[in-house]
Amino acid sequence: MKLTSKQLFILKILCIVVLSLTGAWLYTKTLYFCAVFVLAGIVGLACSLYADRRKLVERMERMISEIHHADFSSHFSNPHSDKEIDSLSTKMDEALEVFRNRMHDSMMDETETIAWQKLISVLTHEIMNSIAPILSLSETLSERDVAADADTEEYRIMKQAMETIHRRSKGLLSFVENYRKLTRVPQPTRQAMDVALLFKSLHQLVESDRIHFTYSVYPVHLMFNADRSLVEQVIINLLKNAHEACLNQVKPQIELKAAKVGNEVLITVSDNGPGISSEAMDKIFIPFYSTKPNGSGIGLSLCRQIMVRHEGKIGVESDGKITCFKLHFPILDSGK
Repeated sequence: MKLTSKQLFILKILCIVVLSLTGAWLYTKTLYFCAVFVLAGIVGLACSLYADRRKLVERMERMISEIHHADFSSHFSNPHSDKEIDSLSTKMDEALEVFRNRMHDSMMDETETIAWQKLISVLTHEIMNSIAPILSLSETLSERDVAADADTEEYRIMKQAMETIHRRSKGLLSFVENYRKLTRVPQPTRQAMDVALLFKSLHQLVESDRIHFTYSVYPVHLMFNADRSLVEQVIINLLKNAHEACLNQVKPQIELKAAKVGNEVLITVSDNGPGISSEAMDKIFIPFYSTKPNGSGIGLSLCRQIMVRHEGKIGVESDGKITCFKLHFPILDSGK
């Protein structure tokens, strides 16, 4: 039967103990030559133990170095069959797989956000450069008083056209400025935040908009580091969306919950509205996409960018009865 590394380790320790006692006995009997051989055996076993541990440490150091250099394809290799080491190896590989998935999702979110920001920045810059002179010229012409032609039908039509151009250009300029917000999400200023106090202030704030919701926090004194104003912006947007979703329900229900789950704070906003179709769920975080007739399509995109800035993520689940938006905030050290 093949011995495991744990059994070999224990056996070598026992051999060292036995040889040490034997060597001491030989020394007391003045059998120095035999004692030297026993000492050599002890040194050999000690070197063997050191070599075994050193190989294990080197494998772990190599794996840590690969992770440090962003190589997440590494695995904890174990050249020898050993149940204990195999179990450890499996657990470490599972932990690495979870880490890989989270890093991949985070990098994809960040890359996608940067791409959208660059696109929006270029579009808004070009559109505003084109609209600005049109707006200025139309305003000048529409206010110009041409007395000689003031009563002619042609002048009246021209003036009406200039006013229309001015009004539509001004509206388009406002429209573009609204989308420009997507490129101006600031980096969060993290501070310790009491979630229960945040929810209480939100409850008082949105009651004026006739948005009624219940909230709960577990544990009661749950705290984490985040930018309060940005977190408020995300939650208020989700509460308003939930309110609009369940306006036609006989008994509208909106619930806001927070709980510590593992190494993150999970905040959920749920409502009993008609739900979100599977097709829409794949698109609702894309800039400019909206399921509302008059929606701008930037609300949830802003929420997603704020979550990315917090190194967190936002997701949604909907089964036609309950729609639940989930905000995952990592619990960071206060110094970060």
